[in-house]
Amino acid sequence: MIYVLYHGYVDIYIWEYFLSFFYIIGLYVWFSRIKNIHIKAHPEYKYFIWGFLAKVIGGMIFALVYFYHYKGGDSIMYFYSTVSSSKLMFDSPLSWIKVMLGENTMENWNLFNMETGYPYQYIYFDSRTWMVIRLLDPLVTIAFRSYLVTTVMLASAAYMGVWRCFRMFVGYFPSQTGQLAMAFLFVPSVIFWGSGVGKDTFTFSGTCFFVYAVDQWFFKRNRSFGTVLGGLLSASLVIYIKPYIFMALVPSMLLWVLYARISDIRNTLIKFVVVPFAFLFLVAGTIAILSGLGDKLGKFSLDNAVSTAMVTNSDMTRNADYSANYFDIGPMDGTWSGLLAKAPKAIFAALFRPRLDEARNPVMLISGLENAWLLWLAFSCLLRARIVLLPRFIFGNPIVLMCLAFSVVFGFVIGISTPNFGALVRFKIPMLPFFITGLIVINYIVRLDRYYRERNRRLDLASLRQGTAHLRPEDDLPTKGRQRKRPRPLMPEPIAEAG
Repeated sequence: MIYVLYHGYVDIYIWEYFLSFFYIIGLYVWFSRIKNIHIKAHPEYKYFIWGFLAKVIGGMIFALVYFYHYKGGDSIMYFYSTVSSSKLMFDSPLSWIKVMLGENTMENWNLFNMETGYPYQYIYFDSRTWMVIRLLDPLVTIAFRSYLVTTVMLASAAYMGVWRCFRMFVGYFPSQTGQLAMAFLFVPSVIFWGSGVGKDTFTFSGTCFFVYAVDQWFFKRNRSFGTVLGGLLSASLVIYIKPYIFMALVPSMLLWVLYARISDIRNTLIKFVVVPFAFLFLVAGTIAILSGLGDKLGKFSLDNAVSTAMVTNSDMTRNADYSANYFDIGPMDGTWSGLLAKAPKAIFAALFRPRLDEARNPVMLISGLENAWLLWLAFSCLLRARIVLLPRFIFGNPIVLMCLAFSVVFGFVIGISTPNFGALVRFKIPMLPFFITGLIVINYIVRLDRYYRERNRRLDLASLRQGTAHLRPEDDLPTKGRQRKRPRPLMPEPIAEAG
């Protein structure tokens, strides 16, 4: 039991566990039907139920940890601020409409009363955190204002964006379905931080759906109303809640689309002429889009990005709550050149820290184990591909290039502004599935290249620019249970002796 301002002592009651259980059972039955309909044509649906259960169970663990271990925190504050807005809807519908659609002013905050409870001011007067309340409000009402049931409903809804993105990558590399499922559906820290009541659940799902929508629009030529609307809504979601994620997405998506188009040009001379213009378009397009969103990006806009990074870094350094988990990448002078000079340390910290020896609690220990595995996976890529040939495998595939570009840009953004492991392990989750996917695909292509060379064949990397779905089973790596023996060299026919 914990105390929440305006709401008194609260707990997770037994009826919430029962209601959550019945809700999960109902969704399990529905999702099982969807799986049975699609699994023959799309084998990746064998992970559909397991991914859903991982997401929901991760969300429930998140809720219980925040409620009984931390006894509060942002997640609890988000929820009970939403409970106040839900009560206001029944107490005074007109006031609720004004609060939900109007400005975040003191006048509107005073529309709440002691019966409804007041939302926390640090949440209400920040438009980005209040956007989370606007999105949570209908869920909290439908969930009978239960923290646990709201968590289950939010996790199951957010799963759809992640599932779409997972299926997108499976469409390009169907033989790597199991490893891609691990990257998108079963990474422990992503499941934990990306499934509870909070910003990260919305932004992670929004990021995944936006990447899926870009693929549908530019590569699958699916420009249906649903795809366009979903892409716009997911982009808006990310911009309004965590705009720095969108700042990393924009150049990565432009690079993906432009590089894929350039790769399709067969004439070397034309390609040589087009590349510089494409690079200029990439830079100009990124600046134009981010500048056009300046007001919506707020303190994360291009004009304010450096000062925001400095202020955030300084705040976390001074905050006593973060002191035990603080790490230092060195002094910064507040200029773009100064920030870029710290890029290698910042990116490495975002990708591979905290290390196991830097873990101070069970959550960070799990992240430390993940990072040790990630470092091993990245190192194995270097060894298998060899450093000299690694660019060939990265730049030979636009999808790999997009995944790693997003990881590097996003890693720089959070690594330079987040000198705290506790916040870092949470902020990095939108990047992790894409970084892992990039490494998985590189390892796969390297093994495929070696497999071809062992059989005196040449792998044309240009044919893999849009994935390996077109490969026949005999041209792909053998799967487990279907191992093909290396062909023996042909021996000369014996010469019959005379007589």
